[in-house]
Amino acid sequence: MNCHTTTAKSEWRLTMANNRLTRKQRAAVVRRQKITLAAGIAVLILVIIFVLAFKGCNSKKKNNDKTVPANTETTTKTTTDGNKTTTENNSENIKPGETQDASTSSDNNTDNNSDGGSDNNSGNDNNSSDYSGSQYADSQSVSSKGFSIQTINGITYVDGVLIANKTYSLPSDFIPQDPEVPVTSQRSTTSLDRTLMSAWRTMQADASSQGLNIYIASAYRSYSYQVNLYNSYVARDGKAAADTYSSRPGNSEHQTGLCFDLNSIDDSFGDTAEGRWVNDNCYKYGFCIRFPKGKDAYTGYQYESWHLRYVGKDLAEKLYNNGAWISLEEYFGITSEYPD
Repeated sequence: MNCHTTTAKSEWRLTMANNRLTRKQRAAVVRRQKITLAAGIAVLILVIIFVLAFKGCNSKKKNNDKTVPANTETTTKTTTDGNKTTTENNSENIKPGETQDASTSSDNNTDNNSDGGSDNNSGNDNNSSDYSGSQYADSQSVSSKGFSIQTINGITYVDGVLIANKTYSLPSDFIPQDPEVPVTSQRSTTSLDRTLMSAWRTMQADASSQGLNIYIASAYRSYSYQVNLYNSYVARDGKAAADTYSSRPGNSEHQTGLCFDLNSIDDSFGDTAEGRWVNDNCYKYGFCIRFPKGKDAYTGYQYESWHLRYVGKDLAEKLYNNGAWISLEEYFGITSEYPD
């Protein structure tokens, strides 16, 4: 009896000890599981952080790759100094006898031309004054009077003076290279060369001091605007007639920002006090009568007393020729003829 009792107690103690060991083992397993789980969660968090950081860097790199760098191509420019001008605007000639509804203020941004059309239409989307016509082949030659003729990026310079006439055209995307006011529309009386505008203000002030009222009625015109203008004249008067008073697209000085038309823009201007004063004095400020009387054979256009081109004082005085105006074509020994 005592033997059985002792044995039972021994077995009970052994069972209890085994149970206690099992609980300890289970607790250890649980702890290990918790540690493993925590470690796994920590690793997962680190992986997520790494992935997010990598995506952020990659996205930033892609955005940088999409950014278009500024145009670093440098344009060859001739500074307006004396008779050396940077850019010359080919202006479209208005048909004689037709007037423009122009404001008496030269600061008027709208250019109300007889051919119609709104100046607020966006003609040149590029507001930059830098021009690069790298698609054009450069060339160099000499005029009949020995002056250097250079074509750079599709723009022709004769002795450093930009020329736009029937022989020498401008690229369709050309805009004034150094305008006082950026080009934002197809027509403007303020998007003209800075040096020209300074000379113009001085001339206008001097004329005003003598009781004369001169103002810019038409100035810069874009290539696209010239397309519509020229075509309207052709439709009305025929091509042959239009070519005597209107420039074809790309051949107009008004595109250069170096010229403008004054006041009434018709033949009567030359007979007014303002017209006579301009004819006799504009050269003192660096302007020339671009299409002088009796020079049609040289310029290819009819006489226009209202159309002035800025060339600098030195060259303007030579063209003035003591009151007997000569044309740029005549002076340089170059032509102004369409190929057809």
